[in-house]
Amino acid sequence: MALYDTLFSQLDVTSSQYLVTDTEFRDTSFRKQLSETVKSLLSLKVIPIFNENDAVSTRRAPYEDSSGIFWDNDSLAGLLAMELKADLLVMLCDVEGLYSGPPSDPNSKLIHTYIKEKHQCEITFGDKSRLGRGGMTAKVNAAVCAAYAGIPSVITSGYATDSIIKVLQGKCVGTLFHRDAHLWTLVKELGVREMAVTARKCSRQLQAMNSEDRRKILLDIADALEANESLIKIENEADVTAAQNDGYENTSFIRLISFLQISGLAKSIRVLADMEDPIAQVLKRTELADGLILEKTSSPLGVLLVIFESRPDALVQIASLAIRSGNGLLLKGGKEAKRSNAILHKVITSAIPENIGEKLIGLVTSREDIPDLLK
Repeated sequence: MALYDTLFSQLDVTSSQYLVTDTEFRDTSFRKQLSETVKSLLSLKVIPIFNENDAVSTRRAPYEDSSGIFWDNDSLAGLLAMELKADLLVMLCDVEGLYSGPPSDPNSKLIHTYIKEKHQCEITFGDKSRLGRGGMTAKVNAAVCAAYAGIPSVITSGYATDSIIKVLQGKCVGTLFHRDAHLWTLVKELGVREMAVTARKCSRQLQAMNSEDRRKILLDIADALEANESLIKIENEADVTAAQNDGYENTSFIRLISFLQISGLAKSIRVLADMEDPIAQVLKRTELADGLILEKTSSPLGVLLVIFESRPDALVQIASLAIRSGNGLLLKGGKEAKRSNAILHKVITSAIPENIGEKLIGLVTSREDIPDLLK
C-alpha cells in the first residue's frame, strides 16, 4: 500500500485502501454501501485500492482454499467490477495476454478475442503465478464472469509501456473478453504467422517452375489489371473520397487512375517478364582445387515482408518483382489506400495458377500484426 501511496502522491492523487472479505459480500446491505462509498471516494478524486483482509480471512489454507465468493485478487477484481457496474475491467499480468498454450512455448499464439465456445477446450494453461494464488486460469475465469455480466474485460501486460492507455484507446493489445464475442462475424482469415508459412509453401512451388512459366504468370497479371481497370477505378475513387472526408489535403498520392497509368503498370510488368531470369544466375566461380569449383549463384530469399506508403501502384510493382524472383510476399500498405490495395491484391492473386496458390502473396491489413512477424 505504501507503494501505491508514493506513486499516486507524485501525481497529487490520494489513494485509500479498502480491505474486504468474502463473508462481507454475502451481505446485501454491504454491497449497496460499497457501491455508494466508491462513488463518494471517486467524486472526491480518491482512488480506492481493494485487497483481501487476510488478517480476518475465514480460510484455513488461504493459498489453496478456493471456496467462497472470491478467493484471490483476480476473482475479487471481477466481483468488484460487477458490483460497481464498471465500464471496463483491465487485469494486468506478466505476459502480453492469453495464449493458446504456455507463453514459453514458441507454438503458442496470442488470442486477441476470447470466445468461450471456441477457446475453452483449446487452451493449455502453464504454471500459476509464483507470486500469489492467481495465475492465468484465475484471470480468465474472472474475465469470463465479468464479460458475461456485461462488463468487457481485457487481460494485458503490466510491463508494457502505456498498456492501460492503449486499452482505453481501443488498440489491439492483450486479450478481449466480451459476452457478444461469439455473435461477431468471424472472418476466416489466416493469422500473420500462418500467412507467412503458407506463402513460404507456395513460393517453393513457384521456385520449382521454369523461367517461362513464371514469365507467363506475369503476363496473366498484366492482362488481369487491364481487364479489371473499371473495378480498380471504383475502389480507388472510394479511397480518395474517404481521404478527403477525413481531412487529407493531398490525395494525389492515392490516385492510380487514368487508363495510361493502368496501361503503364501492365506494360512495366510485361517488360519485367521479358527480362533475364534472376534465379540461378552464376555470380562468381572460385576454383578451390583441381576439378573442385565453388559457384556463387542467385537464389530466392523465401518470403519478403514489404511495408510501403499509400501508393497502390507500388503494390503491383513489388508483387511482380517477387513473382519474377521466386519469392513469397507479405504486403502492408498505407491505410489510406486500403480499398485500392485490396482490389489490386485480389486481381493479382486471381491470376496466379492453382498449382502455386493465391496465398503466395498475403495482404497484412493491421499494423498490430507486424510485431508478430518480427518476433
